[in-house]
Amino acid sequence: MPDSICPVTALIRQLEETLHAGRMANPWNRRITEEILDLLKDVAWGRAGADHLPAIKELAGSLRDDPPSTAGVETRRQVLAALAEHGEVFRSHVETHNCASRDCVKLAPAPCQMACPAGIDVPTYVSLIGLGRDAEAIEVIRRDNPFPWVCGLVCTRPCEFMCVRGRIDTPVSIKFLKAFAAERALSERRYKNPPQEPDKGQKVCVIGAGPGGLSAAYYLALKGYAVRVIEALPVSGGMIMVGIPRYRLPREVIDREVAMLQELGVEFRFNTRFGSDVTLADLKAEGFAAFFFAIGCHSAYKMGMPGEGDFPQVLDAIDILKRVALGDRTVPGKKAVIIGGGNVAIDAARTCLRLGSEEVTIAYRRTRSEMPADEEEVEQAEEEGVRLAFLTIPTGLTGVDGRLTGLQCLRAELVRKEGSSRMSPVPIAEESSNSSSLGVNGPTIESKILRSRIAVPSGRVKLRSDVRGCTAAAGASSEDPGIIVVRLELAIVPTPLAQKNATAASATRLMIQKYRVSIFSMRPRQQHR
Repeated sequence: MPDSICPVTALIRQLEETLHAGRMANPWNRRITEEILDLLKDVAWGRAGADHLPAIKELAGSLRDDPPSTAGVETRRQVLAALAEHGEVFRSHVETHNCASRDCVKLAPAPCQMACPAGIDVPTYVSLIGLGRDAEAIEVIRRDNPFPWVCGLVCTRPCEFMCVRGRIDTPVSIKFLKAFAAERALSERRYKNPPQEPDKGQKVCVIGAGPGGLSAAYYLALKGYAVRVIEALPVSGGMIMVGIPRYRLPREVIDREVAMLQELGVEFRFNTRFGSDVTLADLKAEGFAAFFFAIGCHSAYKMGMPGEGDFPQVLDAIDILKRVALGDRTVPGKKAVIIGGGNVAIDAARTCLRLGSEEVTIAYRRTRSEMPADEEEVEQAEEEGVRLAFLTIPTGLTGVDGRLTGLQCLRAELVRKEGSSRMSPVPIAEESSNSSSLGVNGPTIESKILRSRIAVPSGRVKLRSDVRGCTAAAGASSEDPGIIVVRLELAIVPTPLAQKNATAASATRLMIQKYRVSIFSMRPRQQHR
């Protein structure tokens, strides 16, 4: 059946066509098919209960072979195949009353919910907040996003761009309502974890305490698994802890939501690097039956610019943010130039000002309208005194005796290139031979694209990140059948996970034996260079 059509709707149409064409000659088969059709319509219209899908499967199995007609056998095959191949979609119709394809009109989500990559039930939780039922609103959010307070502070609210109210005046403040409800529920001690399933007697190890790993741990714990999280850093949170400045995301917000995982029995081991401090064999010896790798990627991709590796004052933005988050308050320099126009560039610039830099300039090769950074962040940076140099292409770094003195740049203009929907910067012809220089008396903070490849020292598992742009994918592959193979998208440089341009959340799935566990991870919109 076509991928663009809801499997429930497609199956209904197939059965209706079979009945209306008169191909179901056998009275028994015709009556059973009509019953299946009635149950499917209940599913499509939000009237189905927990017994509907088992009943459909049982009825399909009772369809008889009635030679020479093959209608009964063919209908049985169609129904059972649809349930097997699209079982999650059918269950979503029954349990959440949502049809992502919007073919089942009654179950079509609101535009705001469709815009949310995690598919959070926005209308429901906003309505609950309006009624003062903040704790219930948090319960709704945490079905798909275990960190509503964090997300309420740093996501870029794509739901608000699609808000119908925005066509009248202004969108509903969905993002801040989420943060408001989470803070209020926590303050009133009504922020509670859902009940856990019975203990399954199995242990799962999560490597990495970033948003992906913490989300995996949360949903696994709810499913009744004993979970241990291993983290190389001394704190949990990953890139939302060391990649987002505290003026945007206070540490106590992360700590309080992580504490909810500890209440579920999740064990944390900090300052523990997989492959050196602990190995796969060690963990298996402790009885861990499955492993979830969410290590993220904390290395920057070099820009390949002349002089980039010649001066100690040339630093990576992600390293600056990480060092500051871990307590290093060293002033990077009196003057700093940040290359890039994404949220990491903005964060690095504003952080430099807070550390004591007297003059901070952002050099961006396109115009303001093309900046991928959140507009609100750009405005705040300007209000704080950050200078913006647009249509500026860095070409090299200059210095004397190992000391950085300037950044060579060319003035650019935007032209449209064939095959691209985005204007591209090119040097202005008359200035191509006369480059300008941005002088610096201190380090240059650079925002770079990550493209890293990491090998775990154990030699048995290889993790790699090879997605260009602002999204880095951490995938795990192994010949060992005891390792669950996952591919989890995490935003790294130039946009750390949960930056303002993180559009909210994406859902991935982790299969452990016969149980399907929802794993949450935030994914940013496409970052252009």
